[in-house]
Amino acid sequence: MKDYLKNNTQVREDILNQKLFFELKEASAKRQVHLKLFRSDVDVDGFDIIIDNNDDNTLKCQVKSRFDATTSYFDIHKIMLKPSYYFFDSFEFIQLIGCPNDFRGIILIDGEVENGKIQTKYYYLDIFLLRAMELGIFKLTNQSKRISSELLNSLRVDNDSENKKISVLHSLFFPVKNIDALLAIMSFHSIYHHNLSFNILTISKIVSGTYDVRYETNADKIKEMRGHWDIINKGLSELIHEDSTITPGTLNKNYFKGT
Repeated sequence: MKDYLKNNTQVREDILNQKLFFELKEASAKRQVHLKLFRSDVDVDGFDIIIDNNDDNTLKCQVKSRFDATTSYFDIHKIMLKPSYYFFDSFEFIQLIGCPNDFRGIILIDGEVENGKIQTKYYYLDIFLLRAMELGIFKLTNQSKRISSELLNSLRVDNDSENKKISVLHSLFFPVKNIDALLAIMSFHSIYHHNLSFNILTISKIVSGTYDVRYETNADKIKEMRGHWDIINKGLSELIHEDSTITPGTLNKNYFKGT
């Protein structure tokens, strides 16, 4: 089966996607939530699926997969990593052109065959996680801050209407420990209770100067950021895969000297 899947891309992607869909619905059902999944038949606007929890959260996702960990970067639709135009300035984008009016993210599936069974490991990336790495809130590798900053700066000045995709390194994707962690990091109902996107957005607003509170000094900003900073790192440490590590960033009096 391993060679068959390796040599048949469409079959492999269909199996991995169906496995993802089933596990998302199963994990949601355990929480007594009916999760709806809608597939896009035409790749026009960058997303492959729409996830809806019948509540207050709808997410459009591009789904990428690899087999036997042979791909180090992925071509991602730029719009999938841009902020909603309601918050574009909070992420230090200078124009809302090209920003979606909804929330988006990318699910990455790592597939392999072990003992005749298909095993999967899931990763996730969106504008919130990218921004958190750029701000130094956490890092997955020693290069996380630099690479995420370069990627975001490229998206901020994007005026290329012809090239709608951008290459994203695998090392930027957050490895989740299980399907419940994937639901949580996407802000859906899960056994893990974390509102990571809200806390990341709050810090981003403070740093960008778009928060509805004005501070007298940088020390006041840091004091306000501290609680959100700790919540983010505590949450991510609970969601990360056991084979991976996360390093919390340093928030001290010199923080704004380095931004």
